[in-house]
Amino acid sequence: MKLATAPIEEEPALEVELSPSVIRILSGALDAIAARGVKRLSMSDIIDASGVSRGTLYRYFSNKDQVLSAVAEFVCTGFESGIRESGKGIEDPILRLKAVMQFYARYTEENSPGRVFEVEPAFHLAFFRSRFARYKQAVLDALEPTFDYLDTLLGEPMNRDGFVEGLVRNQLSTLLIPASDQWKQLWNDTADNIQKWALAIAASRN
Repeated sequence: MKLATAPIEEEPALEVELSPSVIRILSGALDAIAARGVKRLSMSDIIDASGVSRGTLYRYFSNKDQVLSAVAEFVCTGFESGIRESGKGIEDPILRLKAVMQFYARYTEENSPGRVFEVEPAFHLAFFRSRFARYKQAVLDALEPTFDYLDTLLGEPMNRDGFVEGLVRNQLSTLLIPASDQWKQLWNDTADNIQKWALAIAASRN
């Protein structure tokens, strides 16, 4: 699989083969960003964090900016494929919604180690602003059968784009204010609550 990096800022795209070595480099770079921040980050830091040789790193990336671009795209494409796979094969629309939301919460937590947002907020903000629409589209695609079901219950189309934007913005907010156990429970209960509300609205119209 090749990773065609879509940089955070305007710069030439770089196509990289997503080999085990590249995955090690990008994962290590994420850890190094969390520890040192982007401005202080060096290629040597990436080598130390990823455990690859200097020759291996420079075989794929010529400079730090290329690594950062690839890291951002690696995280984004990982989310896109993961969120779509999370609901795949789940016929029950509410169970599908639950699976998608649980994956989203888990992915956010696993890909924001330690104090990475606090150490390098500008990097994260640029990343999410440039890829926000892609996050939304991935969630929309994953939840299409759920929305079809809710439309049927309600007797009219719901605002899918607005609903998904709310989900994405709510989950991203946990990077600023870490999710408490109460918040996590509210997030996990959302699918059941939505079904209850939709059923109650449908019953009131009969």
